[in-house]
Amino acid sequence: MIVINDKYEYLRGFVENLPLEFDDFGVVVYKARNEVRIGEVEGVRLCVKRFRKPNVFNSIIYSFFRKPKAQRAYENGLRLRELAIGTPEVVGYLICGENMIGESYLVTVESRLKRNFYEFRDGKIEGKEDIIREFARFSARIHKAGVLHKDYSPGNILFDNVDGRWEFEVVDINRMKFGSVNMKEACRNFGRLWGKRDFFDVIVKAYAEATGYDEGKCKCEIMKGREIFWRHRSTEHFITDESFSIGVIISTYNNPEWLEKTLWGYLAQTHKADEIIIADDGSSDETRKMIDKYFNLLPIKHIWHEDDGFRKTTILNKAVAEAESDYLIFTDQDLIPRNDFVSQHYRHARKGRFISGGAVKISRETSEQITRQDIVDGKIFSISWLTAHGTKRNGKMRKLWSNRLVCSLMNHLTTTKASWNGGNSSTWREYVLKANGFDTRMRYGAEDREFGQRLENSGIRGIQMRYSLPLIHLWHERPYVNDEDWKRNKAIWKETEKLRKTMTEYGIWKKK
Repeated sequence: MIVINDKYEYLRGFVENLPLEFDDFGVVVYKARNEVRIGEVEGVRLCVKRFRKPNVFNSIIYSFFRKPKAQRAYENGLRLRELAIGTPEVVGYLICGENMIGESYLVTVESRLKRNFYEFRDGKIEGKEDIIREFARFSARIHKAGVLHKDYSPGNILFDNVDGRWEFEVVDINRMKFGSVNMKEACRNFGRLWGKRDFFDVIVKAYAEATGYDEGKCKCEIMKGREIFWRHRSTEHFITDESFSIGVIISTYNNPEWLEKTLWGYLAQTHKADEIIIADDGSSDETRKMIDKYFNLLPIKHIWHEDDGFRKTTILNKAVAEAESDYLIFTDQDLIPRNDFVSQHYRHARKGRFISGGAVKISRETSEQITRQDIVDGKIFSISWLTAHGTKRNGKMRKLWSNRLVCSLMNHLTTTKASWNGGNSSTWREYVLKANGFDTRMRYGAEDREFGQRLENSGIRGIQMRYSLPLIHLWHERPYVNDEDWKRNKAIWKETEKLRKTMTEYGIWKKK
């Protein structure tokens, strides 16, 4: 079935051929369950959304009992524009399949608004109060018109400054309610948004003024809606009322290929780090050149010193001294993060605690095959994908189980202590400074555990997250391992444990 807006009848041929040409059309701007591409056809910038083929049950529902998503989105788009509610102009839709519905496509004109409400996740957007007030008024107008967007979430609210005024549009509009909207429904409609407490304080006041609702009741319903929605979804996305900055310190040495794969992981994070500090233990110029490519894409600081053997603890201390963030995650060049890695460290950060995550080692063959798209799509965190690409199945792959509830349970059941793990741990920068950082006498072997021991000696306890915070550990050799260093490091560690030391004299600041 194909339906075309009369205004765009000349694009019928393009819409008809989408099943054959979609994969080559324009550029991908979103790809998960559904896929969205943007490109130009006959001078018009178009946005095309391909809805995933429904399972058998949903296919029956959409074939006989309910309109398919593409059809609903098209018809809702027409109704919204009739009501003068901002949404991209619909061009048409195509539904594949004869007796049962298969894939479907929705075509709209590309929105001229280029920003969305994910920008409010960290509360640092410039001029945010004016934007929030205008958004509250926009929402009031929608609700007064008898419209309720049933997925009023950050990615579905577009905004931008057009000719000096803030404009807004809604997208992903296949789930809408048209009719009367009462105060409870209207206020709880804000529950999916990611803003911090001050974000909602501004919304409440502006929305109450625009609708005439009692401000106190309005705030109560908005916050209740937020609490209900996020009660069982806090592991899916980052949400918190607290505001603190978060940084990632990545240690590296002469492995730009693996480091670049790791940086791809930080490009895909749902919650962006405020700074990414690369602690470089004397790499050659090849590493610097690779890092230079990402300065405009990530908030990178490159801290380097000359190569004088394994001096990871020294360069980490320099990175800590340069860091500006309140909270620090420590990891390595060969550890690829899942897209919720930063958000999970942020969400579970607690005063008086540090977080200990986990990792799954993969083979050299698998490591070499990983592409940027594999990381963006999250494929590398699938056990079946890893085994299909050369890594043997093993018990440690249980850290990659997709059921978040099971992973949380395993964190509590595991007998493994939540110790400081230099490849996947985090805590407050003030605690690292009080401990005076890492002991620079130590080479490879237990240097992270000795630091963790000092945290524990000062009363800072670990939170076990090895099943909820897994990293993919790329294959690599360890030519720097030797028994002499290990024995010396172990002796320092045991002394720290025995004397219950809380700081080292050989850290960020050294004794004179």
